[in-house]
Amino acid sequence: MKADAKMPTGPESSGTRHLVLGTVSFAICFAAWGLISAFAPSFRQHLHLSASQTALLIAVPVLLGSLARLPMGMLTDRFGGRIVFSLLIGFVVFPVLLVPRAGSLQQLLLTAFFLGMAGSSFAVGVGYVSRWYGMERQGSALGVYGLGNIGQSAAVFLGPLVALHYGLPAVYRGMAAVCAAWAVIFFIFARNAPVSVRPKSVGDMFRVLARERLSWVLAAFYFLTFGGFVAFSIYLPSLLRDDFGLKPADAGFRTAGFVVLATTMRPLGGWLSDKIGGARVLSGVFFAIAIFALLLGWRSMVPFTVGALGCAALLGVGNGAVFQLVPRYFPKERATVTGLVGAMGGMGGFFPPLLLGLFRDHLGVIWPGFLLLSATALTMWWINRRVFIPKQEALEAVLPANLRRTADAVRAGAWATTWTALLVGAIVVGSRNLANFDPALVIYTFSVIFAFWGVVYHYHVWIQKPPTKVYWRRGWQLFWRQGPIRSLGRIIVTGATHIAAQTFIRKRSALRWLMHQFIFWGCVIALCITFPLVFGWINFTTPLTDQNTYIIQLFGFAVGQVPIHSIAAEVMFHGLDIAAFLVIAGIALSLWRRLRDEGAQAVQTVMMDFFPLIVLFAISVTGLALTVSQLWLGGAAYSFLAILHAITVITGLLYLPFGKFFHIFQRPAQLGVKLYQQVGSEGEAALCSRCGTAFASRMHIDDLKTILPQLGFDYTMAGSTGNWQNVCPACKRKALAFAQLRLQEQARG
Repeated sequence: MKADAKMPTGPESSGTRHLVLGTVSFAICFAAWGLISAFAPSFRQHLHLSASQTALLIAVPVLLGSLARLPMGMLTDRFGGRIVFSLLIGFVVFPVLLVPRAGSLQQLLLTAFFLGMAGSSFAVGVGYVSRWYGMERQGSALGVYGLGNIGQSAAVFLGPLVALHYGLPAVYRGMAAVCAAWAVIFFIFARNAPVSVRPKSVGDMFRVLARERLSWVLAAFYFLTFGGFVAFSIYLPSLLRDDFGLKPADAGFRTAGFVVLATTMRPLGGWLSDKIGGARVLSGVFFAIAIFALLLGWRSMVPFTVGALGCAALLGVGNGAVFQLVPRYFPKERATVTGLVGAMGGMGGFFPPLLLGLFRDHLGVIWPGFLLLSATALTMWWINRRVFIPKQEALEAVLPANLRRTADAVRAGAWATTWTALLVGAIVVGSRNLANFDPALVIYTFSVIFAFWGVVYHYHVWIQKPPTKVYWRRGWQLFWRQGPIRSLGRIIVTGATHIAAQTFIRKRSALRWLMHQFIFWGCVIALCITFPLVFGWINFTTPLTDQNTYIIQLFGFAVGQVPIHSIAAEVMFHGLDIAAFLVIAGIALSLWRRLRDEGAQAVQTVMMDFFPLIVLFAISVTGLALTVSQLWLGGAAYSFLAILHAITVITGLLYLPFGKFFHIFQRPAQLGVKLYQQVGSEGEAALCSRCGTAFASRMHIDDLKTILPQLGFDYTMAGSTGNWQNVCPACKRKALAFAQLRLQEQARG
């Protein structure tokens, strides 16, 4: 132990060295841990196991690996990671050697149980590695350490290939030799980080877990993120073989892809957590998992693959986020709490295979298991919003402005990526595994995806600005406080008057209102037709027995039919032409106003006022030109016009997140503002501190007092007034007038 005390406390080279040692050790242990699931299909065939028995065999190593994480974490806190990790790797050698000698299910279960000790290596490594890094790099360092999960992928992918050429026993003998050699290497080169506090007793460690409720919340989070990862990684080979008929090597390759993706995303989760906070990352992760999990219940390879890969990326990011929170909230008991969190994570991997096996044996389906996964993710999202998000917001409130802006930008990018991934999944599922997707429209699809990412990013940045954030949060608080039914009634009425009819514009000018109505409804019609067609959500077919009837399919389901030569069909197929005429009429009225209104001429600019009109006009005209070419010109110049139209549409889509068109997405937020105003008018009024007149809602004035200091404005005043916001507009004007008069008198002497 004297050698440990001489180690330097902060050199990057030492930290990197021990990070590499810990990661390799973790990878080797996880490779050994994954050898049971890698050959589960072979064991099932050789021993004639049922689905439930196979699931039990897969889950048994997870059981001890989970239960042992807590005591192994405590031992690491007590004695250091060097000796504990070395002994653990050495112990794993023996059950690895015994697996190929097992001749019955009972013997195999007993051996697999002790092999589960390899799964406890995670808690040991976290306690060993994290002590070499400062708090500001905990998330990134532990994210890199989590790359050791790739050992599971290596076992699942390489194990069957090696067994194919050299036999099953050779795989386990080779793994035992690697473990024995690495146990010696690790003990020689590893060192415990210098510590300045005495190790805690076992009693102290248990008392930490008894009094710290946050540790159990983090354990619940890891139950989902790491448990989901483990459950998929050990059960996917059997699931892919049973549900999709894949061969063991192919199933192993796909499982390895899942594990590699989840593992490589873990450092990203740690890095994101260091930038924007683990609670923020988990908020997006849990919400997205709830959606992607539903795709897993679809017994079709494309949606299942989208769901599986989406869950892999999200679970990996979530794993990194959870272990950024552990050392932040428990810097002195990190290995102990890691043991608890890791144990719960492992247990999260123990139960799902058993449930899926039971569902398959008794119901013949496994989709209820994925429905439970979605419900669990939503529950974890709600808990995170109630427990950790307020703590994260309190931390962000004291950050410098530049760091807050950086965090907002990173957070916006993460949310934009999440929602874009969900859109891609919706395109795949809604088009019936791309069966109804038109490849000729792929360029439009990519443009929409890019524009969608930009819109979500811009919207999230906008919603994080202090004034907007207050309206956003207050709007949702009031929505639930007033009751969903009552609030929805108000929102529907406001939406009809302020979004659809835009009556507030009519008060300014009838011409201006008519212009907005033409452009608004023209764009709405075009978007409602274009996007579903581009995504393959809507398509038209004709029955073999009636070539004069179109069947309308929505998401692959027949929802109606129309005769080809009917008026309804003509209106439907020329809907974009109708939309184009509406937009052109609105543009004409807009130009008429802008060329005659001196007030508009004084403030209008080319990019903000004329360029959007030019883009809309170009899209409309080129679209109409395609119709003219097809109907009356025999397709003359159709290819050129199609390319020209595509350019104009893509230009409009790329401009969407950054220019004036963005206010289209801001406008619906007006519904929340109106609800805020309506509820405020019904509540307590703010009385002017000078004249006593009611001039605004108390809620509005209190929110102003909270927000303005965040924007750099300090309106506090001495005396009974207290704050300039407590003065009504009339008294403010009087005060300003008196102040100006005093300045004039002082200037005159």
